[in-house]
Amino acid sequence: MLNILKECSLFKGQALSHIEHLLGSINYRVEHFKENEIVFSYEKIADTIGIILSGSIDVQKIFPCGKVVTVTTRTAPDLIANASMFSKIEYYPSNISACSPSDILLIHKNELLKLFLIDKRIMINFLESVSNRILELNKKIEILSLNSIKEKIAFFLINECEKNNSNKITLSFSKKSWSEHMNVSRSSLSRELRDLSDKGILTFDKRTIIIKDLEELNLILYES
Repeated sequence: MLNILKECSLFKGQALSHIEHLLGSINYRVEHFKENEIVFSYEKIADTIGIILSGSIDVQKIFPCGKVVTVTTRTAPDLIANASMFSKIEYYPSNISACSPSDILLIHKNELLKLFLIDKRIMINFLESVSNRILELNKKIEILSLNSIKEKIAFFLINECEKNNSNKITLSFSKKSWSEHMNVSRSSLSRELRDLSDKGILTFDKRTIIIKDLEELNLILYES
């Protein structure tokens, strides 16, 4: 567990021995969640953050009409529910559920404040993680503001290439989650991917996408 936590943004730059010391100074718990089991929901008071130790979770918005939109998918060792921890809202703003069997370390708000007092680097790391989430949300808004599905795909893939410094992208989530993330149907997403593949711009196999012509992908986005 310590090796996983060392890769988490909250404990960035910390030695394993120090992480062990920090955990020994607070109360925390590790819970196992089955696939589709709720981790946090609109009905739960927003007083706990989570760190994914294994598996993956979906952050979802559920609308009154019953429509579900996946805002993002998180995998180990991501922080979850950190953005709402010190906000004025009483309950979690999104539904967070396990999209695969997952182990999650849970830290109550009061215990997190103890960590801040013990080591200010933990507080700095936490603030940085919240700032990064805001930037991710801005990208989400950009994707939703694009007109065509092809533009949304191009925007997402270009950002993934830049983030990973590679033309090979391995999705950490399903096409269903990806389509919900872009607010399009799964069939429309698959159709546009096949079209991009037929044009030689990319190849895809299950969750692996290889960009063959990044310049053409940029043209789709910036000359549409």
